[in-house]
Amino acid sequence: MSSTKQLPNIVICGTPGVGKSRLCQELCSANKSLTYLNINDLAKQQKFLLEYDEENECQILNDDAVHDYLDDEYFQKSSPPSGLIIDYHSAGIVPDSDHIHGVFVIRCSNDKLYERLKKRNYSDKKIEQNIQSEIFQVCLDEAQESFDENIIHEITNETEDDFKKNVENLTNWINQWSPNAEEENK
Repeated sequence: MSSTKQLPNIVICGTPGVGKSRLCQELCSANKSLTYLNINDLAKQQKFLLEYDEENECQILNDDAVHDYLDDEYFQKSSPPSGLIIDYHSAGIVPDSDHIHGVFVIRCSNDKLYERLKKRNYSDKKIEQNIQSEIFQVCLDEAQESFDENIIHEITNETEDDFKKNVENLTNWINQWSPNAEEENK
């Protein structure tokens, strides 16, 4: 008789350009039991976009609709989700659920972030906004406001070695995670 191993559900968040999507995709490639959930893609598919914000040069998401959709489709089900990898800049959009087991906030130095955003052809204004967000650790603060501090982890992604180390460390964390570990640590 085989049983399916319960996997942790995690949020990977951080300022645009820090490497969230690449990390999520690599984790899901390394473990086919994981499910990648990109909030920006979900918002487009489900039509949770309100309008385009000309001043900030971005789409405005209907945060409440995204939050409710995640809650209804994933967290209020009779069987809890297993192995969700949620990718978005703000952890605050994810329902505060006992089914989220780790929140990983990716950080990056301003000069590396600047280079990455410039390669994306972001305007100088949008680059400056994102660098300010990183300086003031907006994404980390939102994670800390939304989830228990014991499940929040800050990681750095500035070099290819950082990226490889993060993939290895997160893969090991996922593989060693046990639903009983949380109870044992209380």
